Amino acid sequence: MLLLIPAAASAQGPEGKSFGLGISLGEPAGLSAKYWIDRRSTLDFALGFGYWPHHGFALYCDYLFNAITLMPAGRAPFSFLFYLGLGAKLGFWDHDADHDHYDAVGLGVRIPFGITMVFSRHPFDVFLEVAPVMAFIAPDPFWFDFDAAIGARFYF
Repeated sequence: MLLLIPAAASAQGPEGKSFGLGISLGEPAGLSAKYWIDRRSTLDFALGFGYWPHHGFALYCDYLFNAITLMPAGRAPFSFLFYLGLGAKLGFWDHDADHDHYDAVGLGVRIPFGITMVFSRHPFDVFLEVAPVMAFIAPDPFWFDFDAAIGARFYF
């Protein structure tokens, strides 16, 4: 996906910076990164630990489209952006089906949507996101999951 980013893409994130790194709490909990391709498009990445329905590590990458500016930056030093997107999630977890314990891997599609609070005078954002997930490669075919997280990123 990184090869699809145009070389001349201009930074459009907080304070004109394009790459942010931070943390997210929820499902999965861990590191969160965001790359602004342009004013409307971003790539969102996370690596973390998932708790539900099984414990294990998860990695995802999403393309996000900032669809609506709910509150543009004006008098306030921040703006609220509503976004939605499409991505992929890869999970590694311990599975216990009917007391038959084994390690499992799942690969699925994520459909994230949420709100980002982007600060205009500081290289910082805060987000709240939910994402239904449908796994195509998993111990059980067409397994459904649900991700939800709150987090923050610092841009540099």
